[in-house]
Amino acid sequence: MHTFTGIWIDHEKAFVIKSNKVAEMTIEKLTSEVEPHHKGGHDDGEHQTIVNQNRHDERRHNQMKAFSREVMARLQDTDEIVIFGPGTAKHEFKNVLEENKALAGKIKGLESADDCTEAELKEFMKNYFHLPQD
Repeated sequence: MHTFTGIWIDHEKAFVIKSNKVAEMTIEKLTSEVEPHHKGGHDDGEHQTIVNQNRHDERRHNQMKAFSREVMARLQDTDEIVIFGPGTAKHEFKNVLEENKALAGKIKGLESADDCTEAELKEFMKNYFHLPQD
């Protein structure tokens, strides 16, 4: 059976929403371990601050890649994927997903969305994939 999957993602969490034309939707929440973004200030040790910021950014990038792979592991049985969410995490996730040739062709869209309730996640999926309304 054809499976539609929506991924709502930010740097703190992701929701994997799966559905087909007849079955109920399932929603799985995953929590990331990506460090919060901190803005480096300049002080007497400006060089050290820049070095620390670069290390933090690299560490955060690697953590996001690991989180993206964790989310990606839930997509092996899907036929169509839409990625949505606020900020840049959706773009970072899409870049990691496109490295997987089997999944890259299943990406049907990339959409901006704010934080969503479970009902809003389901509504987004129904509207995006033209699924039956309740």
